[in-house]
Amino acid sequence: MRAEMERIGLQPGAADKWTQTVAMRSVATDAARSRLAIAPPKGRAHDLVLGAELVAGTYRAAGTHRVDAPLVFAGYGVTAPEYQWDDYDGLDVAGKVVVVLVGDPPVGDDRFGGDALTYFGRWSYKFERALEAGALGCLVVHEDEPASYGWNVVHNSWSRERFHAVDPDIDLPDAMAIQGWISKATAERLAKQTGSSLEKWHKDAIAPAFAPRDLGARLVGEFVTTEHRVSDVNVVGRLPGARWADQAVIVTAHWDHLGTKADAKADEDAVFNGAVDNASGIAGMLAVATALQARVDAGTPLGRSVLFIATTGEEEGLLGSDYFAGHPTVPLRDIAAVVNLDSMNVHGRTKTIQVIGPGQTTLEDVLADIAKAEGRTVVGDEHPGSGGYYRSDHFSFARRGVPAIYVRGGSEMEDGGTSRGRELGEVKAKHYHTVDDEFDEAWSFEGTLQDAQTIAELVARVADAEQPPAWRPTSEFASVKR
Repeated sequence: MRAEMERIGLQPGAADKWTQTVAMRSVATDAARSRLAIAPPKGRAHDLVLGAELVAGTYRAAGTHRVDAPLVFAGYGVTAPEYQWDDYDGLDVAGKVVVVLVGDPPVGDDRFGGDALTYFGRWSYKFERALEAGALGCLVVHEDEPASYGWNVVHNSWSRERFHAVDPDIDLPDAMAIQGWISKATAERLAKQTGSSLEKWHKDAIAPAFAPRDLGARLVGEFVTTEHRVSDVNVVGRLPGARWADQAVIVTAHWDHLGTKADAKADEDAVFNGAVDNASGIAGMLAVATALQARVDAGTPLGRSVLFIATTGEEEGLLGSDYFAGHPTVPLRDIAAVVNLDSMNVHGRTKTIQVIGPGQTTLEDVLADIAKAEGRTVVGDEHPGSGGYYRSDHFSFARRGVPAIYVRGGSEMEDGGTSRGRELGEVKAKHYHTVDDEFDEAWSFEGTLQDAQTIAELVARVADAEQPPAWRPTSEFASVKR
């Protein structure tokens, strides 16, 4: 990465260095030595099959963790005063494990973004809110459609060691005793054992009179975790600006993926290559850097500097970008905007370009003008229910008040139209977070280059603009102070 940035002509962007160290702690659950069960109000406890029925762990100090706690159903696990919604109202969760539904409450109106997922629907929010409420633990009921991915993604992403960034001044973060997911079938069985059904849970959870309730069941058993400390790096290159050199536009793309498959058989492919997610984004970012450096070399300097950040730990929870946003080499107030590249179009050229999570910033107006000149159209998120705006590196900056946009190639292909685009999208979805996300010699990369050229123009215009981009008044981040 550093060698490529140097070859392009960039300068070190992490102060006077190419890398920013991100200290991490790894925690893994030892499934072979762990036993957890759900004990219903009546009858025998059901031993949970780790990986198939339950994926769980903790960021507390490693060792043997014993659990014997009441299970409480807390609807969608959301507290949103702006929508007059609080699933924790009147609920004392001390010493209890909350069970919550994945996604936003499907209330059928424009609250919670309508069809688009808000941050309230993300698993990370649900864990954060349960911890804030003082819960001993939190289990999210996984369902494919509202989650926008299958149980295999949960299993592949979390049934292995997990990392979190560590602050040198803090030994361990606040953490629940257990957090994770239960499968839909497991939730259905639990609901029936406690006199209800998963369908009724869904109906109850959006009813105006909903009140969280003790299920009468308990999570019992113990699980064993191990840990170790590691350090990784964000790689940062800088293209200096000529007018406002101390200000910056940031382009992000994550270089990490999932490593190796822990339960792979001897003759099975165990490597998560991450060719699309996100080697393609890194390639796209370097292409943008190449295009902008060429402008400078041709005598057209940019107004603001541009930082190109290859982030670590995105798949672990946006760790590298979150660390950089918390320890920026340019003050947050001087970051004009962030443009994120994650899983680019590696196929043919398209007639459209997507904004993931549209309606947030005026960056979209600039992009629309560029796309129009190219004969393309900007379209909104083609899968709004997936909550993509809250799932990639730009979000680490957005939640701190920096205008941020996530751009991705559209699905209307120049050759084959939307039907061909959907076919390619289905293949991509099938390979998402699996060992099958591998390089394919059939890829043309014409779409990658097309989008890189568009994004290079977007970055250049923002770098040269007298006024930096702004949040739209309706954005949930418009009031965040940097």
